[in-house]
Amino acid sequence: MRLYLNEKPRTFIITTTTHALIIRHPNPDYKHKSLKDLIPGYKQKENNNNKNKVIVEFVLKDYLDLNQYKDITPRNLIGCLGLLSIKNKIFLGFITREELTALPTINDKIFKITGTEFFCINNDEYDYLLDKDIEELSFQEREKLSPAGSIRKILSTGAFYYSKNFDITSNIQERGINNSEFELFADSAYFSRFMWNGFMLGEFLEFRNRLPSIEQKLMDQSGFYVIIARGYAKTVNISIDGNDGLLTLISKQSSAKEGPLFGDWGCDGNGYVSNYLESEIIIYTKRLCLSYVIIRGNVPMYWEMEHNFSTKSVLTSSGKKIVFPRSFEASQDAFTRHMDRICGQYGDVHILNALSDKSYKGVLSASFEEQIKVFLQKYDNGYKILYTHIPIASARLKKIGYTGQNPYDIISLVSDSIVNFGGLFFDNSVFIGKQLGVFRINSFDSLSKANFLSKVISQEVIELAFKDIGIILHRDVKLKHAKLWEENDDCISKLTLSFVSTSDKLQSSKTSKHKSVKNHITKKYLYSVVESKPKEIALMKLLGRLQDQTPISFHNPLHDYISKELNKHSKEFTSSMDISLFASTFNVNGTVYDGDIDNWIYPEDKTFDLIFIGLQEIVDLNAGQMVNTDTRNKTQWERKILQVLQKKDKYMVMWSGQLGGLALFFFVKEDQVKHVSNVECSFKKTGFGGVSANKGGLAVSFQFSDTSLCFVSSHFAAGLSNIEERHHNYKTLIKGIQFSKNKRVQNHDVVIWLGDFNYRINLPIEQVKPLILQKKFNNLFEFDQLNLQMANGESFPFFAESEIQFPPTYKFDNGTKVYDTSEKQRIPAWTDRILYLSRKNLVKPLNYNCDQNLIFSDHRPVYATFIITANIVNQQIKKNLSNELYENYKKVKSGGINDILSLNKHVETNEESESLPPPSSDKSKWWLDGGKPAKVSIPNLNDGEMVINPWKPINPFEKTNEPEFVLKKEIDVLY
Repeated sequence: MRLYLNEKPRTFIITTTTHALIIRHPNPDYKHKSLKDLIPGYKQKENNNNKNKVIVEFVLKDYLDLNQYKDITPRNLIGCLGLLSIKNKIFLGFITREELTALPTINDKIFKITGTEFFCINNDEYDYLLDKDIEELSFQEREKLSPAGSIRKILSTGAFYYSKNFDITSNIQERGINNSEFELFADSAYFSRFMWNGFMLGEFLEFRNRLPSIEQKLMDQSGFYVIIARGYAKTVNISIDGNDGLLTLISKQSSAKEGPLFGDWGCDGNGYVSNYLESEIIIYTKRLCLSYVIIRGNVPMYWEMEHNFSTKSVLTSSGKKIVFPRSFEASQDAFTRHMDRICGQYGDVHILNALSDKSYKGVLSASFEEQIKVFLQKYDNGYKILYTHIPIASARLKKIGYTGQNPYDIISLVSDSIVNFGGLFFDNSVFIGKQLGVFRINSFDSLSKANFLSKVISQEVIELAFKDIGIILHRDVKLKHAKLWEENDDCISKLTLSFVSTSDKLQSSKTSKHKSVKNHITKKYLYSVVESKPKEIALMKLLGRLQDQTPISFHNPLHDYISKELNKHSKEFTSSMDISLFASTFNVNGTVYDGDIDNWIYPEDKTFDLIFIGLQEIVDLNAGQMVNTDTRNKTQWERKILQVLQKKDKYMVMWSGQLGGLALFFFVKEDQVKHVSNVECSFKKTGFGGVSANKGGLAVSFQFSDTSLCFVSSHFAAGLSNIEERHHNYKTLIKGIQFSKNKRVQNHDVVIWLGDFNYRINLPIEQVKPLILQKKFNNLFEFDQLNLQMANGESFPFFAESEIQFPPTYKFDNGTKVYDTSEKQRIPAWTDRILYLSRKNLVKPLNYNCDQNLIFSDHRPVYATFIITANIVNQQIKKNLSNELYENYKKVKSGGINDILSLNKHVETNEESESLPPPSSDKSKWWLDGGKPAKVSIPNLNDGEMVINPWKPINPFEKTNEPEFVLKKEIDVLY
């Protein structure tokens, strides 16, 4: 494999003996700018659509004349890792050093990655390093100068593996033995979790899947893309029945979970858990091959660890507490998704719970058992689910150790499942057995205890399998087997503990390195202040999890054609579904109300599919509460609202969170939960410069089928004259609230934004109160500060609000329907509002009102109901149509897909391709496109005979028979 560079236009070419992969960015940045960039005030127009787009072609090498390209191949160029975007730069990564570490079979090899190199696609600032031998530089120089230094460092630590012969994410049961052809599994629903360069290779694999089968095989076998896994792999030599053999252990960590991958965390909305690992033990001889898979991972529920530090708790575990941030029903949904995925891949499942039944671990274990009990009662997915609690003490684990002996009391608990599940077994390449089930093991951190149980089960499987064919294993095999599992435990523990996530909040590459109070990350309930480690940040970069990272897209004539055609035929694979939404905001004035709230939650005699409620001031915001928040009021409000909802239908808490005095509750009707996915939260403080939580915003993002929605609850600055500060609050939130893959509030299909915005009415109280009594709300609304801000396009541009036909909701004397009678005599105002934003008119507002009879607070709850049209895409039909379009394109273009010459003609670059524009004059300016005049010219007025009609109404929408222009002499006659 060789790598070539053409400097202008900037193009990289990866070649093998027969084919070439051409990669280029449409608008690269050059160190030496063009003449235009030297002109004061000139700024080249940026094409944001092309910022993360590259142009890729796969052609025969003979098509290219490589003499005009510079050979920049490092000493070794083994395989391509893909493309990675970091801080507006796109890097092309390669494996440059490797170490053979495992041989699952005599023909399959697994390599440990020990060196990588990156090249910048869209910028030439690193090109001076091409003439230097990076290997000869000192470590400090290499880390300082090298592009994507943190990624190079983390990939070269020996934790990542790949194979040239097979897809490293798969296991032998899936790919078979002695299979000479590479088969891709990493793009499948299950095995994709073990691919750690999925973000880098996403478009590569899509591009590869669009190629003809012959070209797919060429890409698979030549190293144009390499799939890597993270974990442990090692092979040792053994002897079985006098024959030489290979004993291999492969462990692969999962990267699928949204949020923290490692540490004391539960699962995400899709059922993916932290610390998930698949281990495969393989014994191979010329005659036999045995493979057995065991999986492990944290308890698949929504749970977190809370630390309450004190003098006494520092030396004990008494300061630790398990927190369940979401409802039991929500955890049941995630648990069901988790189990369905495992059963779909492995068949029957035997859950082994190694959690202690004491302290906080006992709390988690009891809740886990309750989840399993409800699951077995309610669901039948056609597979057998077994459960066994094995609370192994750490002291006993150390006492037994990794030896050739297995503890009988543990074996007796799992022996039946070992026999029933069987294992993958080949004898003289004849298939004689298949693994029909899997052990799913968890301890608290799913490390040492789970690893030990895996070793015990693995050894028992091996002994029984060979006993069935009349072979008694030598003690040396058992000892080597135990030694592999011991090394596996050491390696996986180091890889996990070095990257334990202390925060579930997303970072950006720009802010992750700076330490300040403002950038401290807190957990969902803000109980402790922590900051992500540099190693963890680097790992998140690799996975594309930083807020400012977006996926790379490939430009190809084929892609453009298929995208356009799919849009034309979207009705063939897309249907719509109307869902109802109830949204409400309420400033509760630090109170947990114990009275009836039914009329507020159910203002209409019907239920809704989605319920979104934002509360403000749920606690009294003293100095302590602004930084560390008491969650008891939030919990009581959540329970109270859910109890009311459950009176008419079954609901579950899909997400709830608190930021200081702000709380957000998102409930979903149980029969609609199956459509909800990718639930994630974000928050931003605005109080005291973003440090304290007395003001700010909470947001939740999710998918309802194929429609993205975002719910935001916020509390803005108070005060009649603080309009500019409230506007600043809005700008802070719209910019600061970010979700994964750099997704922001305005990037969703539907946005509902509610809260105590604190906008007031610009009229004296003497005028406001009479208008309220007369119910002349339209007259008041003309002086509403938010209305004026929105009309001027300042705050909430493009958002809409239903017509207000209810009295101002602030400020009342508590417990009365009388507006403020205190010394301050605050002017009544509509401070509590609900706004919405929608693409393609997906939102239909129904009702907008307030509950005037809920009077315990100085505010009134405001609610709105909507019908939202959600799109439902049939992915199978879409895929079939896409394949059909591809085949049609191939027939029509006949070889034009990979025509590099046609591509070159339509590629934009920022090279100097035209002369400088003529100088400006009083009639034209050089910066105006297409020779447009500097001043607007109205043809009808050019001859001086006509003038604009002064009698034509100012309002352009008012119907009139008056002409646009009249003769000047007609005006002169009248005046």
